[in-house]
Amino acid sequence: MHLSQLDIFQVRNLKNIQTACHPQANIIFGANGSGKTSFLESIYLLGRGRSFRHRDLRVVVNNDADELVVSARLLRDQTSTAHQLGIKRTPKGLFEARLDGKSLQSAAQLVSELPLQLIDAHSFMLLEGGPLQRRQFLDWGVFHVEHGYTNLWRRFQKTLKQRNQLLRHGRIDEDLLRTWTAELIPLCEQITQFRRQYLSALSCQLDRAVGAFEGLGEVSLEYYCGWDEECSLADVYAADHGRDIGTKTTSHGAHRADIKIKVDGQVAADHLSRGQIKLLVYALKLAQASHYREHTGESCLFLLDDLPAELDYQHRGQVITYLNDLGCQYFITGVDKKDFEDLVQTVPHKMFHMEHGVALVD
Repeated sequence: MHLSQLDIFQVRNLKNIQTACHPQANIIFGANGSGKTSFLESIYLLGRGRSFRHRDLRVVVNNDADELVVSARLLRDQTSTAHQLGIKRTPKGLFEARLDGKSLQSAAQLVSELPLQLIDAHSFMLLEGGPLQRRQFLDWGVFHVEHGYTNLWRRFQKTLKQRNQLLRHGRIDEDLLRTWTAELIPLCEQITQFRRQYLSALSCQLDRAVGAFEGLGEVSLEYYCGWDEECSLADVYAADHGRDIGTKTTSHGAHRADIKIKVDGQVAADHLSRGQIKLLVYALKLAQASHYREHTGESCLFLLDDLPAELDYQHRGQVITYLNDLGCQYFITGVDKKDFEDLVQTVPHKMFHMEHGVALVD
């Protein structure tokens, strides 16, 4: 899928941008502070309903405005039908989203309509950060290929929240605790099954993506489900009873899951150089996009912030080649036009020169 038209109003210093987008490569270059990353942020807002740069919408909405609006004309790969997708956000938290004039009730619906892959300076926390980043990576993939996963995840979150709230009470109702525990166990097990199936399927795509880059070894993904699998989860919760009451939280379960990402049998984050870690993150994201396309027939949309600062020239070219082979639309930012000219010389593309919040077609 791709965006053919993008309209941005009052997102940071981007007061009014209305532009056609190339279905393949879109290069946004300009000086620091010109609005390049805000351009990507606007597309992210359209697909996620939130910013990847700041949780506080007061700094995302332009100082002179009461709301931001982002809309786009969306064309899917499988059909020739065009769709109009748009969102409105205010500093006070108002959220409105519409697809072809019909209201969407949640950001989860946006995510399903516009699958985005973002790679920026913080994306490398996928390897170097805590388990949360890796669970989010994993759940993005499962969400987009398993239609029932969203409802399952919501039921799990609700049940976990209820159990934790009960644990925080000064006096525990043991019968009620047993009830919430009994509901939580099968939800954890179902989520674990979905995640394992996804990781197994992703591994084949990951081998192909890793092979497209020089400088990486044999990559493997090992899933830790969030408890000792030599014991049943019911036995784990029985053994955790006193501990959970003491800590006032659920110690084990799908919310404690993690992925061990290894290269040549060693934990990647501990043994790879900074440059190799960056390459591996790109490979993981591209593998997800490959799996998504294979499963759905549609392509993801990629947002790559400051690509020249993150990868050397050779690896930049390898990333762009892979994206082109996948048929993905992508938006790349950088300071200097010269960093891209040779890379996209033979690739259909469009260049935007950002100046003071204005996108000038170059």
